Amino acid sequence: MSPLVIAHRGARRLAVENTLESLRIALDLGADGVEFDVQLTADGELVLFHDDDLQRLANRPDAVTALAWRDLRAMSLGDRDLRTQRVAHLDEVLELVAGRAVHINAELKVNGGDSSGGLYLADAFARRMEGVRDGHWLISSFHAAPLAQVARAQIASPLAALVDEAPPCDFWSLTERVAEMQWKVASVNPHASLINAERLALWRAQDFQVWAWTVNTARQWEYLCEQAISAIITDEPDGLLHFLRRHGKR
Repeated sequence: MSPLVIAHRGARRLAVENTLESLRIALDLGADGVEFDVQLTADGELVLFHDDDLQRLANRPDAVTALAWRDLRAMSLGDRDLRTQRVAHLDEVLELVAGRAVHINAELKVNGGDSSGGLYLADAFARRMEGVRDGHWLISSFHAAPLAQVARAQIASPLAALVDEAPPCDFWSLTERVAEMQWKVASVNPHASLINAERLALWRAQDFQVWAWTVNTARQWEYLCEQAISAIITDEPDGLLHFLRRHGKR
């Protein structure tokens, strides 16, 4: 079985990451889906952004969570290739995927270890997702608290535990016993370097999907295909698609 091709923060080699343009390009390239980060603005709007602050993409020290949506919308984001786009709102993503059978991995981004902020984010996200049926959504986080909050809201989308060895991951110690949690996880999403046959056997014994991140080389793609991984989250969706076609997996 061929793994799903999931574009990490969209087609971030071709457009500024996490923007509407990056998501649109990734889907136009033929990716099965997109991964992006969701944060909550100071006035309660859900936007796509990864970093704690705007320094890298907008040359400003402000945190996304400290600014209003209208202020964020007025900014230009640029990367090292001098492309410029705007901060995307989650509502724009819902419009983009409306009517499409695409896979969407939304990461609830809790920056700076702010557990209370993570709960506000989870509440706002769950409210917005009520009744959403377009696309196949997977809601992920490194933090247990926002995922538990989403679980309590009983929205239809399945949940995923993001796994890394370093902080802020809440799930590293739970990777072998995540099924003991009081709310259901459908997927374990580990960094690719953590995947081995023993861990895969443990996760599959608990009926989890496994979505690996961030995987950008042919050698890694080949190994994960041999392991029959569920999905590969990559910065190179076009390269991975070409690899899969060349090896008869598409």
